[in-house]
Amino acid sequence: MLDAIRFEERGKPTVLVATSSFVRLANSIKKSMNMEDLPLVVVSHPLGTEQVAAQQARDVADDIVKAIAG
Repeated sequence: MLDAIRFEERGKPTVLVATSSFVRLANSIKKSMNMEDLPLVVVSHPLGTEQVAAQQARDVADDIVKAIAG
C-alpha cells in the first residue's frame, strides 16, 4: 500500500491491488494520505494457491490497465 503511494507521489502511474478483506483498510489509508484518487482493483480473498493467484491476476489485468490509462 505505502509503496503504491510512494510511486504515485513520484509521478509513476500506480494501481493498488488489494484482496477483498483489505479494501476498507486500503481506502482508509488512501484517505489519510490524501490519495483518494489512487485507483484500487480488488481481488477475492484469500489468494490461495499460486495457480489461483495467477488466475486472479489474469482476471483483473484489463482493469489494472484501464485504471492506469485513466
